[in-house]
Amino acid sequence: MVIRPPVTAEIFRLQEIERAAAELFRDTGLIDIDGMAMVSLTDHMASIEAGLSLVCEVDRRIAGFAMGEWQEGGAYLHELDVDPAFQKRGVGAALVRAFIETARAQGAGDIYLATFRAPPWNAPFYRKLGFCDVPHSDYLPWMTALEESQASFLDLSTRVFMKLGPDVS
Repeated sequence: MVIRPPVTAEIFRLQEIERAAAELFRDTGLIDIDGMAMVSLTDHMASIEAGLSLVCEVDRRIAGFAMGEWQEGGAYLHELDVDPAFQKRGVGAALVRAFIETARAQGAGDIYLATFRAPPWNAPFYRKLGFCDVPHSDYLPWMTALEESQASFLDLSTRVFMKLGPDVS
């Protein structure tokens, strides 16, 4: 397993992984898989330029990726996807740990993410890695704005923001 920054030529593979990983949500009622938009080329390039994009290679094939952005002094893990052919092998956990390490090396205090509450590969997975739920009363302005932008296509009651504080790695 090798974790490294991606190059722009690999973005299409990352989108392919995102599409394949999204299939886990089919028939859950949480996402309209057929209507959902993939992370854009522009967002991927911005994440690469910000130094917050990582891929994991297994047997010289990109098996998954993590990408993020900077938000008010912290790093926001925007997307984590693992190709279904490589799931249950520690790829996702390795990517999250590498994302945390990369963000901390660049000065991030807190690490944030937004995910679904229930599926075991979402909030329960991140809790095992040390993330804690952010109470709605503690939302930062960007969290509220993100939630408002997602309200038209996601049931916000199924979502949770999570945070890993600066003292946890």
